[in-house]
Amino acid sequence: MARNRRSRWSIARTVLLTIVTGALIAGLSLASPMQEARAALAQPAESTCVQSCTGVPSTGQAAAQSLLSSYNSGTLIIEWAERDIIPAELQPIANGTIGKTPQCNIDTRTLQTLVIIIRNYGSVQVSDLNRHCANDGVATCASNPTSRHCVPSSGPNAMDITYIGGARTRGNDSASSILLRFLDSFLPNGSRAGQASGGDNCGVYSMPGLANISRFTDYCTHIHIDLGSTTAGLRNLR
Repeated sequence: MARNRRSRWSIARTVLLTIVTGALIAGLSLASPMQEARAALAQPAESTCVQSCTGVPSTGQAAAQSLLSSYNSGTLIIEWAERDIIPAELQPIANGTIGKTPQCNIDTRTLQTLVIIIRNYGSVQVSDLNRHCANDGVATCASNPTSRHCVPSSGPNAMDITYIGGARTRGNDSASSILLRFLDSFLPNGSRAGQASGGDNCGVYSMPGLANISRFTDYCTHIHIDLGSTTAGLRNLR
């Protein structure tokens, strides 16, 4: 009986080794999705935007169409409280019907930036874009009408990001710093980042040296990015 058990164990071990070997040969990873995401974030495709900035959709409609494809594939994630971003904002822009609800428009450069982030990090999770048409009921245009989530009326240019490549971005962490360095390589001068300060129980923020993005204090639930009042296009697009 003991010999039979050893025999069965030997067979099972052989099968397991065969599966593992086959997976490695096929180039499959045995790491968890989160481990893979963190590894990818630690070494993203690019630290400055080169390939990710090549062939970026040139119009808001084309960029929105790309983002809808990413949403359907699971690489653009919208937080539940702002789920109306898809039907009220991105879908009409992609369909070319945003003129019927112009208050729901989004700055083309913001849409392009999200496309670029997905290209470089594999995925992005968004918690806020245009608050006129999608908001959590607390942070609204009525409560803060001068927010870049609300102005200009032709299309707000702000985005709140809570994950890139599966890593949490709170504005005062290494993932946010990695993202900011990348964004600084193509966002126009005058862009801004909202980051946690050391006085709101969020810990000490880390702000890398940036040439085109300035900082203001924001909550540590996300990293806020906007284009400020600049009308310049994204830089280094190819």
